[in-house]
Amino acid sequence: MVSSSPTDAERAHTYRGIPFEDRLTPHPTVVSWLVHHARTRGGAPFLTTVSGDGEPSTLTYGELDVLSRRVARWLRAELDIAPGRTVALAPANDPVSVVALLGVLRAGCALLLLGPQDPADRRRQQAEAARAQVVLRSPAVPAEALPEAVVIPDPGTLADPAGPDADPVLDPAQDALFFATSGSTAAAKLVAQSHYNAAVNAEALGRHHGLRPGDRLLGCLPVHHVNGLHFTVLGVLAAGAHVLLADGFAPLRYPRLLQRFRPRIASVVPSVLEALLETWRQPELPADFGYFVSAAAPLTVRTARAVRDRFGARVLQGYGLTETVNFSTTLPADLSEDAYRRLMLDTDIPSIGTALYGNEVAVLTPEGTRATPGQVGEICVRGHNVMSRYEANPHATAEAFAGGWFHTQDLGLEVTDPDCDGPFIVITGRRKNIAKVGGETVSLDEMDRVLRAHPQVRDAACAALPHRFLGEEIVAAVVPASGAQGPPDVRPALAAAFRPGVLPRRVELLDAIPRTRTGKVLRRELANRLAGTDTADGVHGPRTPATPDSPRPNSGSTR
Repeated sequence: MVSSSPTDAERAHTYRGIPFEDRLTPHPTVVSWLVHHARTRGGAPFLTTVSGDGEPSTLTYGELDVLSRRVARWLRAELDIAPGRTVALAPANDPVSVVALLGVLRAGCALLLLGPQDPADRRRQQAEAARAQVVLRSPAVPAEALPEAVVIPDPGTLADPAGPDADPVLDPAQDALFFATSGSTAAAKLVAQSHYNAAVNAEALGRHHGLRPGDRLLGCLPVHHVNGLHFTVLGVLAAGAHVLLADGFAPLRYPRLLQRFRPRIASVVPSVLEALLETWRQPELPADFGYFVSAAAPLTVRTARAVRDRFGARVLQGYGLTETVNFSTTLPADLSEDAYRRLMLDTDIPSIGTALYGNEVAVLTPEGTRATPGQVGEICVRGHNVMSRYEANPHATAEAFAGGWFHTQDLGLEVTDPDCDGPFIVITGRRKNIAKVGGETVSLDEMDRVLRAHPQVRDAACAALPHRFLGEEIVAAVVPASGAQGPPDVRPALAAAFRPGVLPRRVELLDAIPRTRTGKVLRRELANRLAGTDTADGVHGPRTPATPDSPRPNSGSTR
C-alpha cells in the first residue's frame, strides 16, 4: 500500500521530521500538567497576587486543582455547558480568572479569550464566530463593560464534583483556546489552538528558561493575551514553578514587587522597560534576579543598553505570534557576555534569538528555499506549536500553511555568532501593512477602511511611525469630503472598531493621499510625510503630499 504524501498542513505541524501525533511532552494537555503537580507537590505555591492594599494572596497547586474542578462542575451543572462547546471569558489578572480558565479547559470546553476593554461589537462578533455558549467575566471587570456576561462566582463557594474521575478525557488535538488576530470586527481572524499546542509550548518555555519548582516569575501582562497566558501562567504551571501575577504595570509599584518577591525572571514588553528607565531613580534588582524577557513589540538597542547600564540586567528578546501559540524564538539565557553584546548591544537590531524546542524557524526566499545568512526573506515557522487553523476560514488557513510552513509575513535574516550554536534570527520588517502598538497588532488596511467609510471623509490612509515607548504609533491622514464643515470627527468610528490603546495618536488633514497611478497607497511616502508633522495630539492640516510625479523627500525605512 502506497502512503500518500503529507499535506502542507501536516508538514507545517512537523518538528524535525516528527509528526504532530508523536507527542514531545509527557503531559499533552496543561490540565494533565496541573493534575501531575497537584498530586506530587500540591502544597507548593503556584500563583501569588497582591491586592490594592498590598496584601499578598497565594494559591497552591493543590488548591488550584480543587477549585478548577469546581468551576468545571459549575459549568456543567449550573450553566448546562457540555464538553466540546466554547466558553468566552473576559478575565482580569486575578486568581478567579486563572481558576476559571483552567476550569473551562477541565470541562472539556474551548476557551475564547476576550479583551475587557475591546469595543462591544468586536467582542460580540468574536463570540459569535467562536459559537460561544456563554460569556463569563471576572468580578474585577466592570459590569457595564460586559452587561451580558455571567460573573464568575467565588470558586471556594462552589460544590465539589461527584468523584475523582468527573473530568472528561481530553483529546490533545481538541480545540482548547481561541484568540482573535488583528483588525476590526470584520477583519479579525480567529486562531484555534489545541490542548497539545499549549502544552508543548509550555514545555518549551520551561526548557528554554530552565524553570524549576520553586523558581519565581513576575508577570504583569494581561492574561487575555497570548504572552500573558502562555508564558506567565501556563509556562510556569508546566514547570511546577511560582508565578507572581501583578494586576497590571504601575511604574512606581513594580520595583517594590521585584524587591519583595525576588523573581528570577520578569516578563515584560519594551514599554515597561522604558517606563522603568524613566521612573526608577535608584534601581536595585534582587541579587538572584536573572533577566527580563521582552516580546510583543520591537526592542531597541538603546533600551537594551540602558537596562544593562542602569539595572545591570540582561533583556532576552523573544518572538512569536498568536498562530504559533506564543514564543517561537527567544535569546538563550546562557550566552557569554561577548555573545550577548554582539547580538543585543553592539548591533543595529537586537536579535530575537533561536528556535525553541518543538518548532523550527527559518528565513525563506520567495521561491521557498532557505535564505543564506544575511539574506532577507520571510520568517517562517513549522512545528507542534503551530495553530490548528483559522476558525471557519479554510482559504486563509491554506495560504498560511503554503509549502509546509506557517508564513508569518515578517521579514528577517539569519545571523551567526562564533561562540554559539545558531542561527539567530533578526527581524527587519513586515510584509503586511501591520502596526504593532504597545504589543498590540493592528491592521492599517482595516483602519483605512473604517476611515474611508466615514461620511465626512473622501479618502484616508494610516501609517505606523516609530515611538519610543510603544514601539510604533499610528497616525491617520484624512482628506475631508467636499462640503465638510470643519475637520471630520472620525474618532468615534475608530473607537467603535479598535481597542483604545491602538487608536491613532494624531489625525492629519491632507489635500490628497499619495498613491500610485493604479491607486495603491504609497505608505512609506505617507509615513515620511507624517513623520515631519507636529507630534502633539489632535487634528492638524491641511497639508499637500508629494505626488508620484513630483520631487519626493528621502524615503528611508519607517521602522
